[in-house]
Amino acid sequence: MSVKSGCFENGTKERSESGTVEASKFVTRTGARKTCFGERVKWYDVGAGASGFTKVCSVERTESEEQHETNPDDPGVPGPSTSNTNIDESTENSDKEIMKNTTQITFMSSFKRQKTINESFAFLSSFKEGGQKSEKITNAIMYMVCKDNQPLSIVEDKGFVHLMNVVSPNFKIPSRREISRRIFLLYDSMKNMFIDKLKNSQHFALTTDIWTDIQTRSHIGITIHFVENYTINSGLLGVFELDEKHTSEYIASKLLEVCDQWNISNNSIVAVTTDGAANMIQSIELAFDKKRHIVCFAHTLNLVAQHAISSVPELTTLISKVKNIVRWFKQSVVASDDLRKATKSNGKLLQEVPIRWNSTFYMLERFICLKQIVNDIVHRHVSAPEMVSAKEIQDISDIIDILRPVEAATKELCAQKYVTTSMVIPMVYILQKNVSEFKPKQEMGFQLKAAIILQCNKYFSTVESCSLLGMATVLDPRFKKLYFKDPLALSNMLRYISNEIKHTQTLSSSESSSDTDNTTVEEPQAFNLWQDHAKFVQQSTSHKSHRGRGQLLVDSGFPFELNLYLKSSHARLSDDPLLIWKDMCKVYPILSKMAIKYLVPVATSVPSERLFSKAGLTLSKQRNRLTSNHLNQLLFLQSLDDTLWRTSLCPLDSGDYPWTLSIEVDIKFRCD
Repeated sequence: MSVKSGCFENGTKERSESGTVEASKFVTRTGARKTCFGERVKWYDVGAGASGFTKVCSVERTESEEQHETNPDDPGVPGPSTSNTNIDESTENSDKEIMKNTTQITFMSSFKRQKTINESFAFLSSFKEGGQKSEKITNAIMYMVCKDNQPLSIVEDKGFVHLMNVVSPNFKIPSRREISRRIFLLYDSMKNMFIDKLKNSQHFALTTDIWTDIQTRSHIGITIHFVENYTINSGLLGVFELDEKHTSEYIASKLLEVCDQWNISNNSIVAVTTDGAANMIQSIELAFDKKRHIVCFAHTLNLVAQHAISSVPELTTLISKVKNIVRWFKQSVVASDDLRKATKSNGKLLQEVPIRWNSTFYMLERFICLKQIVNDIVHRHVSAPEMVSAKEIQDISDIIDILRPVEAATKELCAQKYVTTSMVIPMVYILQKNVSEFKPKQEMGFQLKAAIILQCNKYFSTVESCSLLGMATVLDPRFKKLYFKDPLALSNMLRYISNEIKHTQTLSSSESSSDTDNTTVEEPQAFNLWQDHAKFVQQSTSHKSHRGRGQLLVDSGFPFELNLYLKSSHARLSDDPLLIWKDMCKVYPILSKMAIKYLVPVATSVPSERLFSKAGLTLSKQRNRLTSNHLNQLLFLQSLDDTLWRTSLCPLDSGDYPWTLSIEVDIKFRCD
């Protein structure tokens, strides 16, 4: 088989109704006219060039046809001629021969033919207001405004107007008022679509917090979390302005009002996560129930670290000394330039921010990493503050090692894309164990260690008694009964689960499969916070007949499904518990539904904190005239994934792209 490339001669191709072209002449790049004897030619459109459409073809020829290929040594076959006379003389004969051996050349459906006059006018009219192209471009502008936190006035900016004139000169850019009106209509449409999506779930969890904007207006933000197809999803219910005093009654009424707007029943709310403020705790008790409230675990960890640090006077003095050095680097241009040159712009000092979790830890950790460079720069400047001593460097190293488990626990539990509620009790156990077993080298380290243990006992003494946290831990196949220290608390959790199973069985009978779960024990993880988890699992499996730490014998009064689950092996730590329950739903039909219910809640109120960070970017100085209603609409539209956007507007639909690249043989030439 041989392949040759060329282009059709003008006036020698005709397009049939079936989308094929009958080619009677084939012109090579040398200008010689060749016939296509039995050649099978495949054409592919790969895009538009500057002077025409680039084509790709593949030509298949038989061996007998190969023998008739043009050969200068074969006088019987006319070769390519550079003379116009020779070409004209052979035209008539070659045309007759070509008509006898006409080849069908099939083009892809994306072949770009010349538009008719009606089609050309229809294409131009599609850019007018209400046309198809106009609507697509306008929807794309709305998508950009919502997703990228762009102001509505961007449609009037000189650069944007120039861009649109270059990209689509026929498109009339809508005004900012028109974009605002369309966003209002889009919000109603998207809201109804999200409500329909929530109807597919039976159990929900909320997080809420209060935020003050740059105009000193107070807002309450509410996020929702639910399981869909054994995957945790989250969304924004809204950011609403609070125009009254922040009493627990007013906050409770706002929460109920929002749930009513989104058609969310009170009974479907499994848990609400907030910070530990008194008005928030009381509002959840009034609106829902005290048992359905979860105090943000990240806030609690932050309080543990802050109170422990403040209880050691020498440590607070040392931290202030480091803060002064960092502040001097932030304020001195010369010192900052020296630091960038020494680190080659790969490192900078971090300042402590009291309202941000773990900022003290990050400041000290970065200071220790750059201590040698900082020491050299400080000693070269007379105006620099006093540098910390070698003993204080050792104290800081001890402090970092003690605070590292706190930072790791906070970071791991601040996620919202995977299950976190079931990790609170195991995390508290591992945190206390790591801090207790750490051996400081300095006296300051011993004092901080004792303070952290004291604060952990103060804030986490009743964590196992929380029914939501306890039941979520038991229903997590990775942990089950492993990290319970209080046998009474564990017994209560098992009794709660048993009673709910019996209650479900009385409502409807469920058939159970006889398959068993074969999960393997995870090998030791590199992550130091969970480095002893595999050892705990091995100990529990090798001492099933003994009452160990938090290990209870399986009660014969428990339902068969619960007994079977507790006897099964633990899942791997890296597995997703929801996906595990998806595989075990036939074995444990009732427990799998309970697991979805109690694994939905979020352990922290970080989703609300992230919401306010986005709100701060949206309500910037450039957009400080945004009303609370428009702010709520923009944040909701920004929180939606592209699936709902495609369903409503299709701004990212692959069909918008005019061609698909498909190449069989890399031979390119241009159709004139």
